[in-house]
Amino acid sequence: MFGQKTQPSWFFGSAKHAEAVNRLVYLVECREPVAVLSGPDGSGRSRVLERVGRELKRAGDRVLMISLAGLDSEGALWQLVSRLSASAGNSRSMRRHEQLNLLRDELAGLSQCGTHTTLLLDDVHRADADAGVLLRFLVSLAASGSCSVSLAAAVESEIPEELGARVYLPVRLERFTAAESAGFAAELLQRLGVETELLDANTLRAIPEVTGGLPLRLQQLCELLQAWSEAWPGGEFSADTVRMIAAEAFTSTATEAPPLRALRMA
Repeated sequence: MFGQKTQPSWFFGSAKHAEAVNRLVYLVECREPVAVLSGPDGSGRSRVLERVGRELKRAGDRVLMISLAGLDSEGALWQLVSRLSASAGNSRSMRRHEQLNLLRDELAGLSQCGTHTTLLLDDVHRADADAGVLLRFLVSLAASGSCSVSLAAAVESEIPEELGARVYLPVRLERFTAAESAGFAAELLQRLGVETELLDANTLRAIPEVTGGLPLRLQQLCELLQAWSEAWPGGEFSADTVRMIAAEAFTSTATEAPPLRALRMA
């Protein structure tokens, strides 16, 4: 089946995403307790956090990344404790205060060994309302200085109250302009081996039109266009081709895998 390719490293050909990564890494390296990344769904928040994590690991940080989508404080706490502590095999049976104490002790131990810990919290806006209890605890640890720990959280728009008071310079991802979308798509298609000279001005204009300036949709569309070109070598690209593929690909949300009926060979 066509179109099932993902090329996350190419996502950072965007200057906007590279700048977001650099700013977040800088805030963590300056030991700001909380850094927040915001942007609409499909703007690349998760990809930015992943890249930030890789950069910080290279610098020697201990990095943990979890998605809070659908989690309450208990579920998120268990994920953090189980991944941070080698002795947390029975942490599910612990009471909340025992898990919080274990988490604090593990972070303090890493700090005493000279290791800074960065917690990357994705999809904070999709967490259960009860997750605010854990967020307040983590912020208090990061701000107290008793543990060498920073939080980098990704949200859609509004910064949660539990984080807001400690956020120094929030980082925002915006949709691409039409010109940025067309340029980003042209560069990505070239990397994917698609002959971009086959794309006329109308076709390039259709790409930002159907993707709404969302980088994840741009990436998905370019990968589907590559699959289309491989299935029909020499086929002529047109604005109608782009719209047809996009109509199939984006009937679901931007973060889901696109349907592929438009690319099945007859």
